[in-house]
Amino acid sequence: IFPIFFILASYYLFLVHIQSRSFNTSMLSLVALGTVLGIGIASKWIVLAAWASIVLLLVVRIVLRILEIEFGPVGWPFLSWRRGQGPALSSVYWPAYLAVAVIALVIIPLGIYVLSWYPFFARGQFQSLTDLINYQVESFNYHKNLHATHPYGSPAWSWPLLARPVLYYAEYTNLGLDAFTGQPLIARMSNLGNPWIWWTSLPCVAALPYFIVRHRSFAATLILLGFITQYAPWFLITRVLFMYHMFGGLIFMVLADAFVLTYLAEKLRPPGRRLLVGGYLGMAVLFFGYFYPNWTALPLSQPAYYISTGTPIWGPKLWLANCKPNLPASEPQLFCWN
Repeated sequence: IFPIFFILASYYLFLVHIQSRSFNTSMLSLVALGTVLGIGIASKWIVLAAWASIVLLLVVRIVLRILEIEFGPVGWPFLSWRRGQGPALSSVYWPAYLAVAVIALVIIPLGIYVLSWYPFFARGQFQSLTDLINYQVESFNYHKNLHATHPYGSPAWSWPLLARPVLYYAEYTNLGLDAFTGQPLIARMSNLGNPWIWWTSLPCVAALPYFIVRHRSFAATLILLGFITQYAPWFLITRVLFMYHMFGGLIFMVLADAFVLTYLAEKLRPPGRRLLVGGYLGMAVLFFGYFYPNWTALPLSQPAYYISTGTPIWGPKLWLANCKPNLPASEPQLFCWN
């Protein structure tokens, strides 16, 4: 939760920065951005992806702005500072801007990250910065060389499909009996996402390149870049992974949903617009209610959780697929919500 918050906050401050209309506001938002990124990286390394994408966008836009000052408009409008995108700064301010950018996006995050390890220095576990650096290298190598398996592990490609959620809690005894069926109650809790939101986001993410090329959309560019930088690096990781590693990319899946839904709604007249948006949100609420027991460990009878043979898919027993995780040393079962 903490790194997800800081990822969201950093992109928000990035947008505040590029939309600032004065030098002071631009500098303050840039320093705030670097501070949030530093705290986020100190909480979890996945925020480095947000740092990399934001720095990349700023570098590209700074270069284009300098070229515009020298040679006139260049590049795609959605990456430049025109159309109200970014501070209206004259060439006089650019040396100061670049200096503050380096301080805000390099020195401040690095300083915050080092300070976050203060307890290790205070307890004498670290004697110098060299000890801190060696510890980071050891941590990286540990995860790089980890070959442990887990029954709820899953490959990165399967996460957007909700193929293998992680079971966090299960209780099969001492919960009493179902008042109607007399069968024992069980309770389970997993990190299964809302299938309606997750699955509808897939075509929306796939459509983002169209909006980037056809409509020169800065919003689509930001969403796609954020999704790629938060999701793609996991394909390079060889250690066992879990579906919760997708949460950084989930932010941008939801934003892609909202972006495409907004685009489609704007093409419709008010009645159709209300039907589209209301229908989408209504389906999300229905899916939420349907899977609510799985997210909250609400006690239900076992038949209410599992599909048993001969039960029609529209029957009351459609909660989760009836499958069990293999032994820890075996390969994980995909498309098993159990």
